[in-house]
Amino acid sequence: MGAKNGDSAVAPFDTGRLHAVLSRAVRSVCPAWMAQRREDIVQNATVRVVRKWNETEEPETLGASYLWRVAHSAVMDEIRHRRRHPEDSWEVSPDKPAADEHSPERRSDAADLRRAIEEGLRRLPEDRRRAVALYLLGHSLKETALLLGWTAKRVDNQRYKGLAALRSFLVEQGYEP
Repeated sequence: MGAKNGDSAVAPFDTGRLHAVLSRAVRSVCPAWMAQRREDIVQNATVRVVRKWNETEEPETLGASYLWRVAHSAVMDEIRHRRRHPEDSWEVSPDKPAADEHSPERRSDAADLRRAIEEGLRRLPEDRRRAVALYLLGHSLKETALLLGWTAKRVDNQRYKGLAALRSFLVEQGYEP
């Protein structure tokens, strides 16, 4: 079952299999217009499963049907969130500006910064991009290690290097910290 070795967290279940099942489930219910958010939705669903696993006294009751329900719920929550908060969307729709009481210049500046961050994230190697993305989504070091099946040291290293590279890219683009 779950064990901790120094700074590494070992998941109490096969995280690769969990990720595969949740990815399949999310892909089957996620609309095409949200394709770029699928991995984030899978990660959010994984967090829910891990939290439930830690809370329940009978974790073996968390079967495949439960995982599919969690995936469906995570997709629906993301759709609801995007409808309520279009300004939080990473994708900028040219025909539908973000609802915001700020001036058009501020909205434009925010959209430009968002695009620059997206581009900076795309330029990162996969491991660093995943670690930085989870950090930007508010996940702790421990949660990220559990989600990715990495040691806390590896998460910290990838996140540190990824954030440094993202910061450098943004400075090159004219954004100051």
